[in-house]
Amino acid sequence: MQKRSKQIGRVILGIITVVFLFLSVAAVGLGLFLQARFEKNLPTDFFRLTAKGESPKFYAYDFEDRANRIGEAKEVTSLGFAQKQSAYVSYPEIPKHLVDAFVAIEDKRFWEHNGVDWYRTAAASVNLVLRRSSRFGASTVTQQVVKNVTGNNEVSLSRKMQEIFWALDLERSLDKTEIMEIYLNVIHFSDNCNGVGEAARHYFSKTPAELTVAECATIAAITNSPSYYNPIRNPQNNLARRNLILSEMYAQGYLTESEYTAAKNEPLSLSVTDRVNDGEGINSWYVDMVIEDVIGDLMREYGISRSTASGLVYSGGLRIDIAIDEEIQKTVEEYYRTAVQTPTNESGERAQSALVVIDPKTGDVLGVAGAIGEKRGNRVQNFATQTLRPPGSTIKPLSVYAPALEMGLIDWASVYDDVPVRFGEEGRLAWPKNANGVYRGLTNISYAVAHSTNTVAVRVLEEVGLENAYRFAKERFHLESLVSEPHANDCDLAALALGQLNYGVTLRELTAAYTAFADTGVYHPYRSYYRVTDGQGNLLLSNPDRGEIVLSVENAAIMTKLLQGVVTDGTSSAITLSKTMECAGKTGTTNADHDRWFVGYTPELICGVWCGFEYPEPMQGKNVCTQIWNRVMRDLVAQKGGKKTFDVPSSVIRVSYCKDSGKLMQDACTKDARGSRQEIGWFVKGQEPTSFCDCHVTVEYDTEHGGICHGNCPEETRAEVSLIRVERHIPIPLYVSDAQYVYGGDPTAFSPEADPSKPYFAAQGAENYGRSPVTKPFNRSCTAHPVPTPNTDWEYLLPKFLPPDDE
Repeated sequence: MQKRSKQIGRVILGIITVVFLFLSVAAVGLGLFLQARFEKNLPTDFFRLTAKGESPKFYAYDFEDRANRIGEAKEVTSLGFAQKQSAYVSYPEIPKHLVDAFVAIEDKRFWEHNGVDWYRTAAASVNLVLRRSSRFGASTVTQQVVKNVTGNNEVSLSRKMQEIFWALDLERSLDKTEIMEIYLNVIHFSDNCNGVGEAARHYFSKTPAELTVAECATIAAITNSPSYYNPIRNPQNNLARRNLILSEMYAQGYLTESEYTAAKNEPLSLSVTDRVNDGEGINSWYVDMVIEDVIGDLMREYGISRSTASGLVYSGGLRIDIAIDEEIQKTVEEYYRTAVQTPTNESGERAQSALVVIDPKTGDVLGVAGAIGEKRGNRVQNFATQTLRPPGSTIKPLSVYAPALEMGLIDWASVYDDVPVRFGEEGRLAWPKNANGVYRGLTNISYAVAHSTNTVAVRVLEEVGLENAYRFAKERFHLESLVSEPHANDCDLAALALGQLNYGVTLRELTAAYTAFADTGVYHPYRSYYRVTDGQGNLLLSNPDRGEIVLSVENAAIMTKLLQGVVTDGTSSAITLSKTMECAGKTGTTNADHDRWFVGYTPELICGVWCGFEYPEPMQGKNVCTQIWNRVMRDLVAQKGGKKTFDVPSSVIRVSYCKDSGKLMQDACTKDARGSRQEIGWFVKGQEPTSFCDCHVTVEYDTEHGGICHGNCPEETRAEVSLIRVERHIPIPLYVSDAQYVYGGDPTAFSPEADPSKPYFAAQGAENYGRSPVTKPFNRSCTAHPVPTPNTDWEYLLPKFLPPDDE
């Protein structure tokens, strides 16, 4: 029996040993896995940067050749940067009682643990399982430093594990006083105060070294719940927690009994300093933009919070190399401060406007104005870089025409019918409408781009496909503000063909998208700075030109030529700079005239302009953006000079074609009742038109009475003209300007369904009429001879009186 008992004991011991070894191996493996999984990218050196307490320095380049970076850097002092008074407090400047107050209430074993208080962590875990309290309170000061600097407050096990490993690593890299110094300079104290320096100045008009014991406890009381314990708004709440902290300091030996009693009896007495502007100057629009860009990139690169990134920019002693052209910035900012005229609403409020100038070869932001009038604050709303607004027709080249060219679906001369695409569920609502309210019938791409014809954009988009167009706009042209979500989807016809986005785009990202047209198909991301280094020259951020080919050289050149038509003959023909230098661009207007846009470029500069009310409402009058663009760009060109013509590769050629068919001319094209239909356009060599026009048909008309001849017309009054063949079905009365030139076949074959009360255009049936109070159809049968015509007393218009084509 005894022997058996020993055997059982050995078996149990063996099992225990195996289980222990297994658990040990598992624990080691789990530890190694967790360490590999979570202990990554801790920016230890970056934590130290927050101790600098120095303002940034901005350096700009005086480039002889910006694209090739030939030039010298110099410190810029003329940007109006507000040298913010640093509130950073080094550890020797922090009074011992202030440190003791935080240790006593936040982390009583701070000086002993290695970054994690395992007792509190275990207690918090038990509490989590048993649900005894909703407040677990396991984070040490070191863990709170990690949480505050990273800005990650996600309630999850993975986030907590990452925080623990980072806290352990931080304790291995920094000593306790360095960790405490960082902690006291990054924690939040309500009223937009970050760090004990700002808190002491705001609540007591003192430096931290001047605080009394009670005042130290008052400040320490705020952090637990900054709004609830705000001593200005909730003095009783703060006072109660202040006294709790004082009692903890006494219990833990940080205060003598007399010190504790005196501090507890001290009334809560504040001396508040207003923090509005806090003695700062006013930044330029360019500096504001750079600061926001650098803060955002620091957050992404290092996984830090906005407040920490902001503190680093203002107090980290950084050097920031910026992309500014000082002359351009001065011109832009002065014009927007003093001279821009925008529409006003009924209450006299002026519409806002913004402008950005970008180098098309590099993406460098050369100048920016974020609003009109005197700039009165720092990091205020910048309508050029922060505001999202629907872009209207300025999106068409990016989401419709460039993709269609690149996919080989269209060329310069491709023809589409400018008539409504949809008529609503009941067939009575024409969509889309054109801005000028006119439908012109057969329309080629060059005219559609120049005059922003909505129907053609929709028809081309349908051929491109919504998914393809969305990817082109978002991924190739980097309109990253586009969304494709269940509740807000920009992947639809109205968004991509007409620019009616759910949220919109920023002026800066839209303007940068046009670099692909201006620089041989290469898209250049916008950038306001090149690099950021610390005081020792260590690189923190690098922002090189990440140009990428998104279009062929040929299609980029053709898009530029198409967009030149907008300026020379189209919706922005009022621009006078085009008389001395080639210009290209695109206008945009959104629903109800809430937003106006113009993005235009010369061979060496791109400039985008937006105008609209801060709270969207209709604007009256013409597109003021083209006027602003013209004025600013004339000034900049006068300063900078430069090339006057766009480069065209030898692989792009000019070819004549028939504007109604997009094919090569034939004799009938020259006999059109409106005159010769010849145009010259730009094509990729080898892809130019090769077949002849099959749209025109030659007919005889009566020169005496007007109308198409039939067998009874005398020979002496007959003459040849050409009409166009097109099939369209329009279920509602609608004016189409080329309807009177449409050939319908046998001129006597009128439809019995035709409504005699309506003007009848083309002998194709009642669905194919247009309506106009001025002109009469040219393509009717001669009225001097008896034929079965609709009963109308409208006078026929003779060919010699035909109105000129609306081009």
